[in-house]
Amino acid sequence: MTALDTINEQRSIVDKINEILVIHGLPGEITLSDLTFHGKYVNDLVKGNHKLSDLITNHLWPSINLATVYHYTSRSAAECILNSGIFRLTNIEKRYNEGEIIRFCETHNLTGYLQESSDNTPLYRELIMPNTFYASFTEADIPKDKEEYFWNVFGCHDGVRLKFEIQATNSNFRRVKYEMKAGQPLQPLFDLIEEIKNEYGFIFTMKGISRLCSFYLPGEYSCENEYRLLHRTWDGGDIQPKGNGVQSYIELPLNLMNECGFKLKIIEVQSKEQINMPCNYLFSKREVI
Repeated sequence: MTALDTINEQRSIVDKINEILVIHGLPGEITLSDLTFHGKYVNDLVKGNHKLSDLITNHLWPSINLATVYHYTSRSAAECILNSGIFRLTNIEKRYNEGEIIRFCETHNLTGYLQESSDNTPLYRELIMPNTFYASFTEADIPKDKEEYFWNVFGCHDGVRLKFEIQATNSNFRRVKYEMKAGQPLQPLFDLIEEIKNEYGFIFTMKGISRLCSFYLPGEYSCENEYRLLHRTWDGGDIQPKGNGVQSYIELPLNLMNECGFKLKIIEVQSKEQINMPCNYLFSKREVI
């Protein structure tokens, strides 16, 4: 293939990408300068603005800068949070046996993460899970007929509901995307990956895909209307987890913008009866449905 043939092929791939963006209603247009071609790989990983990756991410998982949300938990966990002034992000590997991350990889043909290492462990468990930490919340506008589900499943029946105001400078405060039906992918992302591969033999890699795996769940969880905070750690980074393995966690002090880029403020505490907590927190008694 001549240099001219190579340029023409790359331009054809750019045209195909823009065609897919238009079909799915994504704003913006990609140019050749927005992408890097290397062998049979195409991406924007080393570009300054990551334009294509950001278009897809912002369309499917827009970042949230400010939201009021609920967090249901046990009485003991709530008392620990309120008395210590510390909220924890949990290591996502705790959910390994619940199929976390794998559904996204399988549905979107991310075969690299599904390959097994020498000890038969899938690579996503080694590469993504150990340094991924998260917390779950749900929207504050919950219909009365659904409240008991959250109290029973997450509030341990006689637990506590914390109402948070969350501000985020970290882009990874997002709503979870739920699978419409088993095996049905998020179409804009899937079409880009599959059509570029099938028509041109190129592999498209989207920036941040290993984080976004954690914002996708099977449809049976959709009633939870989940919001997630997520932070990734790296060896030698400023923020290091405490504890070991699946029991590791990151501590977020309340009421200040912490190093992870999140500010969590508890604005209401609700339970069946007054719990052990500082008197400055607003308490309201739970109405049993």
